[in-house]
Amino acid sequence: MTTELAANGKPFVHNHGAHCETAVTSALFRYQGLDISEPMIFGIGSGIFFGYLPSVKLVHLQVTAFRNRPGTVFRKAAQRLGANLVIKTYRDPQKGMNELRQVLKAGHIVGLATNLYWLPYVSERHRHNFGGHNIIALREIEGGFRISDPTFGDPVDCSAEGLERARFVPGPMNPRGFMYYTKSINPHPDLRRACIKGMKNSCGLMLRIPLPIFGVRGMRFLAKRIVKSEVKLGFQEACRHLAGTVRWVEETGTGGAGFRYMYAAFIQEASELFGSEDLVRLSRDMTAIGDTWREFSVMSARIIKKRNRPEATFANAGGLILKCADLEEAFFRDLQKVVKKLKA
Repeated sequence: MTTELAANGKPFVHNHGAHCETAVTSALFRYQGLDISEPMIFGIGSGIFFGYLPSVKLVHLQVTAFRNRPGTVFRKAAQRLGANLVIKTYRDPQKGMNELRQVLKAGHIVGLATNLYWLPYVSERHRHNFGGHNIIALREIEGGFRISDPTFGDPVDCSAEGLERARFVPGPMNPRGFMYYTKSINPHPDLRRACIKGMKNSCGLMLRIPLPIFGVRGMRFLAKRIVKSEVKLGFQEACRHLAGTVRWVEETGTGGAGFRYMYAAFIQEASELFGSEDLVRLSRDMTAIGDTWREFSVMSARIIKKRNRPEATFANAGGLILKCADLEEAFFRDLQKVVKKLKA
């Protein structure tokens, strides 16, 4: 935790975060006077999700999403918590940079979506082509900007040229200068109502999207592909695809398992808000689901590294995802029933 000054001289407290979008959103709201945790932002903003997108590729591998699309959490959390927000994208990089400077001079701190690979303060070993990395611009400095990046322990400096490139680099998930900030927020929002809306929405996203690539249906779709992959693709190519899936589970964003733990923390906070033992139980259930996703990662690593464990097979790896699908379906159906009993 580090205290920094924003453009208007108002103190800003920088915290290391678990996930960039929830950490940035939480920091923006705290700056406006609403002290709220990352897990609460994640849950109220309906961040938990699953999607397997075989037709969308990043670094030549299919995208597997364990959270809602970038920007959704901020929008929904702001709406449900009564924030007066501004969201903008730009075709012209110069206009996008000029407006950033103007907003900072007006005394706001600004959330930005950037491509992680092109941020000059990120070391080479930690760079990868991801266009949804969220940071906060605190103020303009000579030649650049003072930045609060929740993946770093302290604020950092970023050159103006480097920030412009990270905001407007073309390619997959082009941020298009995505910029967002809050003008004001209700310091005493109806958290119970916001939690209920977030939970209901998440249940719908995980259970009721009819397409077979989303929610628990999407998990089963992916599991069946993994089971068949060695026969269909050959061992080496199947391992490459499996390693790509593990990367989504463990590393990208907060990682799929990490998002399950974050949602468990949200349910735990909500249980205290509502005084609900049912939510306490569901928080434990979601933690166990995160553990099962981690079990999948361990088994997959043994397959890829040829550890010669008899249980380390593509069939069993896919079977663990099928188990996760069953557990998550049961969890969200149970959560639906519990939410109906909660009172805002």
